[in-house]
Amino acid sequence: MASSSSRQETSTSGSGMQINTGSSYMIKLKTMAIPLESFEVQVESPVDFSSLKRNGMNLEAQIVAQQLFDYFSMLNGPTYVKLVKDFWVRAEVYDLDAAKIDENQALATDPSLKGKSRKEMGLEPFRRTEIRSAVMSVPITITEEVIAKACRASSEGRFLWNVSKKNPLLESYTNLVLKGNPATKLVEIDGSHRVLLKFITDCFFQKGGGSDQPNLDHKLVLYFLAAYQKINLPRYLMHHLCWVIKEGIKGKRKQVPCGRLLSEIFSQGKLLETLMRNKLASDKAIGTITGKIINGKTL
Repeated sequence: MASSSSRQETSTSGSGMQINTGSSYMIKLKTMAIPLESFEVQVESPVDFSSLKRNGMNLEAQIVAQQLFDYFSMLNGPTYVKLVKDFWVRAEVYDLDAAKIDENQALATDPSLKGKSRKEMGLEPFRRTEIRSAVMSVPITITEEVIAKACRASSEGRFLWNVSKKNPLLESYTNLVLKGNPATKLVEIDGSHRVLLKFITDCFFQKGGGSDQPNLDHKLVLYFLAAYQKINLPRYLMHHLCWVIKEGIKGKRKQVPCGRLLSEIFSQGKLLETLMRNKLASDKAIGTITGKIINGKTL
């Protein structure tokens, strides 16, 4: 994956699980300067679609178009706050930028390697972006494919990030969501679109404070949802996690998004089973909480 400043739109598919929770253990240093106790784990909100429907907000067609009912079902599960924090303070993103740093360091050590392949430099081939960390000394590697399996969604659909203000799709957003009037406030848009926006902010990409206004990228996500155009949610979530990790390493963000998703990854990767089997954690040490439900009362 390109760095977070690149612009790209893709439609791809993939599956599989890669999370290292076998018999190996490692001591991984913290990558975050922010103290562990200062982090705030943000838990995605489960959605009671039946309650919304009883209150006149039937969004089943939109969710069917996105093929995300299984994802929303996953959000009903527990979040393991302490494990998420332990993971987060050691997390780092290995992407094209990080791979290039490895190459530059190898060249600085041995200038004769200039023009050589990564293999000839003694480096592993760069295959894909990874989030690397460890939880209680158990190494974990998260990829887009891992996220796709955890959130039970395919890596297919629209993905567009770092859009320009001149992107023609923003006009489509204005025409559909704002009824053609750019001055329309979000509190004035259709109720169904307001709920879809709440899904974006509470179920997909939790904010880190600041304005409640969606950025240009999230406006397009709202447009895709409202227009029944399938989004590549695993890719969006991977991109979001990578961006927030980099912000956390810079000391710019204390909020940890996707607490429920990360907890599901730990569960599917048998991390909990590994920790319990090796007596590395107790039920109390996990710190279980659940998210606040979006239902008819939310309206």
